[in-house]
Amino acid sequence: MPHEETEPGVQHSPQTLIVGAGPTGLTLGIELLRRNMPVRIVDREDRPHPHAKAIVLWPRTLEVFRRLGVADEVLARSVALPAANYYSEGRRVARIGFDELAGSRFATPLSLPQEQTEAVLREAFQRLGGEVEFGRTLTGLDQRGGGVRATLDTPDGPEHLAASWVVGCDGAHSTVRELAGIGFAGLTYPQTFLLADGPCETSLAHDEAHYFMTSRGVLVVVGLPGGGYRVFAGVREFAESDDRLRVLQEAADERCAVPLRMTGPSRTGIFRVHARRADRFRMGRVLLAGDAAHIHSPAGGQGLNTAVEDAHALAWRLALPGADRVDHEVDRWERERRRVAASVVSDTDRQTRMWMLGGWRGRLRDTALAAGQHSGLLGRLAPPRMAQFHHTHPGHGPAAGRIVPGRRVPDLPLGSGTGQRPVHVHDLLTEGRTVLLVLASDTASAARSGEVRRLLATGRDGRRRTADSERWLRVVTRRSPAAGAADGVRLVLDPAGAAHRGTRVRGPLAVLIRPDGVVERIVRGARR
Repeated sequence: MPHEETEPGVQHSPQTLIVGAGPTGLTLGIELLRRNMPVRIVDREDRPHPHAKAIVLWPRTLEVFRRLGVADEVLARSVALPAANYYSEGRRVARIGFDELAGSRFATPLSLPQEQTEAVLREAFQRLGGEVEFGRTLTGLDQRGGGVRATLDTPDGPEHLAASWVVGCDGAHSTVRELAGIGFAGLTYPQTFLLADGPCETSLAHDEAHYFMTSRGVLVVVGLPGGGYRVFAGVREFAESDDRLRVLQEAADERCAVPLRMTGPSRTGIFRVHARRADRFRMGRVLLAGDAAHIHSPAGGQGLNTAVEDAHALAWRLALPGADRVDHEVDRWERERRRVAASVVSDTDRQTRMWMLGGWRGRLRDTALAAGQHSGLLGRLAPPRMAQFHHTHPGHGPAAGRIVPGRRVPDLPLGSGTGQRPVHVHDLLTEGRTVLLVLASDTASAARSGEVRRLLATGRDGRRRTADSERWLRVVTRRSPAAGAADGVRLVLDPAGAAHRGTRVRGPLAVLIRPDGVVERIVRGARR
C-alpha cells in the first residue's frame, strides 16, 4: 500500500487506523469502506483467531449485517435458537420463546461460532478492497496536530504512521487502551469457567439454549451448526493440569437434568468472567469499541452484539463531512455507547448472579421465573431486553405510537415500492443514509399535500432543510400515487394503510432516522 510522506520517518496512513481484526474492527472497516473512507486494519496475531469465543447473534446485529451485505451468508451458516430453557436443580422452571420478537424480520437469535462470523466479515472487507494486516503490533501512540502518530512492530521492522483516528478494537487486553492511559475498572467473578465445543449424545433440543442452575454451579448447553453443542460450566477449583473435558463432563453429570455425554473430539477452553467498563471510550483522537471498552459475563450472549453496535454506530459518524460535525457526533457516540455498556454490564451481572443463587434466594428466583412465564410477563419483557431493542438514548422528544425518539426504529412494513415489491422501514437504511420518512398514507386527500410538503422540508431545526439534510433519503408513503411526490422523493404505495397501522399513529408524521437505525426526531403534522 503506497504512502505519502508527511514528515521524516512518518508515513501518511489512511484516515482511520483500526487495531484488532475481530467482529468489531471488521464491522467498522466494512462500513467505512462502504462510505469511501480509507482505512487500515492491523492485528497482533499472525493469522485469524481459530477459537469460537462468542456464538450468539441477536436480531439487532443481524440487521447491521444486512446493511453490510453479509446477513444471508451468516443465516446460511447458523442454527436458529427460538427458545431458552431455565432449570433449577434438574427441574425446568421457565422457558423463554424468542420467535415473537416484534419489529424485526430476524425473528430469533442465531448460534454461530465467532470465527465463522469473522470469516464472513473478513471476506466482505476484502471484497471492498480492504486487507487485514496480521502480525502487526501497536507499540506507540502520540497525539499531535489534530491526528495520531502510531508505531507498529511489523515483520519488516518498526513502522511509523500518522492517522486521523485510531480505534482500539483489540479486546479485553487492549494495547490501545493501555497506551492511551485509560482505566478499566470493575470486578472479576470468583469462579473459573470451562467450555467445550463438540459432539454430544443428549436428548436436549439442539436448537434451544439450556441453563441448568444448581447448588454446585451453573451448566449451559447451546446447539452449534453441524450438530455439535457448546457446553460450559463454572467450577470453584481447577488446576491447569486437570483434564478439562473430564472436569466438564463431571459437571454435566451432576447438573444436567438429562444425560449428556461429550463424545469428542472437542475444542476446550478456560476463562474467567469479568464485569469491567473503560473510564472513557474517547481520548482525543483515540477511541475504544467492543471488548476494549467493556467486558462482561457471557450471560445472554451480549458481548459480540454490543461490540458490533459500537462499531456500526461509530462508522457513519467518522464519515460525516466537516471536522466540527464529526467531533460533535463522536462525543455523542461516546455518551450513548457508555450508557449502553453500563446497561449491558449491569444486566449480565444480574443474570450471572441469578445463576449462582441458592437456598431461599434460589427458591424465590424459581418462583419468580415460573410466575413470569405463567403470566406471559417473562416472554413480553425478556426477549426485547436481551435483543437490546429497549435501549433509549436520552435527550429526545415524546414518542408517537411505536416510534420512540432515541430508540431503534421497528422494521415495520410500509407498503410497496418499484415493481410492487414490499418495503419495510429497514430497507430504507441499506444505503447508509439518514432517512426522512413521512407517513402520509392515512388519507388520499389532496388537502393534505401542503402538510406533507412541509414535513418533507423538515430539517434539524424543525422548519427547513439544512445543508446536511440534502443528503438525506426522503421517502413518503401514500395510499394512492395520484398526488405524486416531489422531485428527489421516493414514493411507497400503501393502499391498506399498513404504515399507520403498524406504527400506531394517526395523521401525517415525519420520522428522522439515523443511519444506525435510531430515531433522531419526530415531527407531527398539524392537527385538524
